[in-house]
Amino acid sequence: MTSREFLVFRLSGPMCAFGEIAVGERRSVWSEPSKSAVLGLIAGALGWRRDQTDDHQRLEDELGFAVRVDAPGIPMRDYHTAQAPKARKGLSWATRRDELADRDNLNTVLSERAYRLEAVHTVALWQKDGCRPDLLHLAKALSLPQFAPSLGRKACPLGEPAFARVVTADSLHNALDQYDAVRAKRERALTPFRASPKTRLLSQRPVWFELGAGLAAEDGQADQTRQRRDALRHRGRREFNDRLEGRLKWRSDPLSGIVT
Repeated sequence: MTSREFLVFRLSGPMCAFGEIAVGERRSVWSEPSKSAVLGLIAGALGWRRDQTDDHQRLEDELGFAVRVDAPGIPMRDYHTAQAPKARKGLSWATRRDELADRDNLNTVLSERAYRLEAVHTVALWQKDGCRPDLLHLAKALSLPQFAPSLGRKACPLGEPAFARVVTADSLHNALDQYDAVRAKRERALTPFRASPKTRLLSQRPVWFELGAGLAAEDGQADQTRQRRDALRHRGRREFNDRLEGRLKWRSDPLSGIVT
């Protein structure tokens, strides 16, 4: 098997909300991070804005995507109310205070928004065949982001640094193994100097990966497939295409259990 480079990092925090397709007043979430959200996080770390559509599209076209579910998190639903004035021709407001002052014209909007609490996911990205994105440059950006990264919504910050690393491996499983070993070594070194919350990881951690993105061996090993509409079509207009994913069953991991 041919070796390739993988950019691997972990996303964890008190709350995350990787949104599905938004319909009406209900804003549901994926159980795992979406490709578009992860690439948006990386673009923010690089300092890109939404109107840099060509740059965003290049990330989508050049990078394969996989996510391992380390801890699925606890579902939570939040109930929202918001008020805004009804649109009237020729009328505008300079500030939010001015909007709310127009009491006779206020319209109340009710909505539900879903979150997941204490979820942990490990993400892997790689170069698609014929593409040469600089994975080390992306790893450095995640270590020193230009815009604060978040887990799907701005109200959901990371609970710890992403700890991005570039590893060379002949398979997706081996890349994740290498990353786990490096991370475990770092955590053992830091444990005497810090007290942090402990999270119980799953002993069997499924890996969802992008089909047809250059991992031929993994394409043949997938025991389940699914379709997600999270492939970027246009960042500024928030338009997405369908994308196929396959699932790899994660092996029992001696490093799983209680970690800091």
